[in-house]
Amino acid sequence: MTPSIVRFVLTAMLMLPLFAELASAADVVKVGTFNCEWLNRRRIYVKYGLPLKLTPQDDAIWNLREFRDTKFKEAARAVAAAIREIDADVIGLTEVGDESDVRDLRDLVKEAGLDYPFWAAAKSSDTFTNQNVAVFSKRELKHILPEIPGREGFDLELDDPEHEDTTGISKGMSVVFTAAGRPVNFYVLHLTSELGGHEKDAQRVAQASLIRRHYLKPMLRGEHIIISGDLNDHRDQPTIRRIRGRDDIDEDLVQTAGPTFHTRKADETNESWNERLRNHWTYEYAGRREQIDHVLVSPSVVEACTRDNQRRQIGINFIDLNQRFDNNSRKVSDHRAVLLTLEFQE
Repeated sequence: MTPSIVRFVLTAMLMLPLFAELASAADVVKVGTFNCEWLNRRRIYVKYGLPLKLTPQDDAIWNLREFRDTKFKEAARAVAAAIREIDADVIGLTEVGDESDVRDLRDLVKEAGLDYPFWAAAKSSDTFTNQNVAVFSKRELKHILPEIPGREGFDLELDDPEHEDTTGISKGMSVVFTAAGRPVNFYVLHLTSELGGHEKDAQRVAQASLIRRHYLKPMLRGEHIIISGDLNDHRDQPTIRRIRGRDDIDEDLVQTAGPTFHTRKADETNESWNERLRNHWTYEYAGRREQIDHVLVSPSVVEACTRDNQRRQIGINFIDLNQRFDNNSRKVSDHRAVLLTLEFQE
């Protein structure tokens, strides 16, 4: 063996660890959703326990601009600390205010030690609650759509199809960021409340139809899809099934907190299995815990992730922030955050 060949072999052997590292490299993206609970200036008093309709006495206090701004900043600073703790690369925020409120929150997050150079607020049409949704991102955002277009019909009463109405999505937006060289369509949504009986249930399903109709176009082009936000319904309810596409013929979205990644173990009883799934909750009301905040992903996202990432249930985590960020005057949020760690194969 000539000296040049020996040098080549030795160099190749030294480079093997580097080649192995490059082969296993992954583009890691932490994606989350967090309900900021009434963090908007117009209705910030609700975060402090007051009803949506103020008494004349309370209205006189809260309509003082300096007082309202002080209370908003106090609440926003606590929420900013929580967002810093979540430390997502891309996070969808629900129950925030208009663009000015979102900009102030983003600045407070930066003050807390986490910079989101890219952000966008939706164009909300909800004039009753004045709530909005937004995106904070460490990755460049492209194709920002501040509202999801379209109208869909629904029946106002369960037993009377002669009474119907139409709905749009008052609090929703989409953006595109890049992971491992491919576009990811990221949706942030806050669907209509569970309160209101059949009419609200039917309206949410109609909103779900609009979402499904909108994201199918990029998904059929082979682009990644991530749906996030407060969807105000549970994993097995019609709204979530409609968004996922379980009742049509096109490809379904994957429920990241569902059986795809949380399979029942051979020696696991129904009781222990149900107990494990009960940890997948984001909202507690009247002692009942439910998952109404979701992160749904297209099958292409799962397929693009590393095998190890898939085995680790795409790194899904439910984060209760009130235990760490309660300033004794109010809670950060009445929801838990949801965070995925996605390891896209390069």
